[in-house]
Amino acid sequence: MNDYRFINIDQEPTEEQLAQLMREVAAEAKERHDRAHAAYFAQIDKMMCAQ
Repeated sequence: MNDYRFINIDQEPTEEQLAQLMREVAAEAKERHDRAHAAYFAQIDKMMCAQ
């Protein structure tokens, strides 16, 4: 979210800015989860093949 910075204590973010920020944070969290999930199962597969 490049349009709003939380350093301005005199001005509250708009509802639209907060909604956009939440969408971006949720998308990033899902992306990180998906990568971690894939890495976890790749590691399990690797360990299974090593036996």
